[in-house]
Amino acid sequence: MTNARQPASAPASPDADLGVLLAACCVRVVRTLLATLGPAGYGHLTPTQAITLLFIGRGTSTVTQLADRAGVTTQAMSKICAVLQADGLLDRQPHTGDARSRRLALTADGHRLHDLLSQAGADAERAWTDLVGAQTLQTVRAALAAFAHGPEPAAPATQVRLRFT
Repeated sequence: MTNARQPASAPASPDADLGVLLAACCVRVVRTLLATLGPAGYGHLTPTQAITLLFIGRGTSTVTQLADRAGVTTQAMSKICAVLQADGLLDRQPHTGDARSRRLALTADGHRLHDLLSQAGADAERAWTDLVGAQTLQTVRAALAAFAHGPEPAAPATQVRLRFT
């Protein structure tokens, strides 16, 4: 047995790395969503603020739930929600089940923007379907859901946060 170094292999194609592909797809979808913000008068919102609005519109109704979902601290999420509230997109109401927290709800303008963002997401999905076909996209969706919701081998030592800016 020798200790000679093996020659380095040629760099792999970027398309060979699943993580890079997933990140690129994520960025493409988020860019599609963000493209709707300017014409609606909300071009100043960050990707995290826009995605938070989507989460609230789909039923995530407390700062703690949002923080867990977005991978940020409750303090950071509270600041994000304060911006959305100041912009007239979000309302904080007493929580019927927990007097210590507030239930978050979209205002009429928040619902309008949520609908625009949802439509942009549907448009991005339609473009993806046009590229690969409905059956392939259904298979990809099922595979992503299985991996996303499957058991994790171990909790990460640090919080993981994805940024699209």
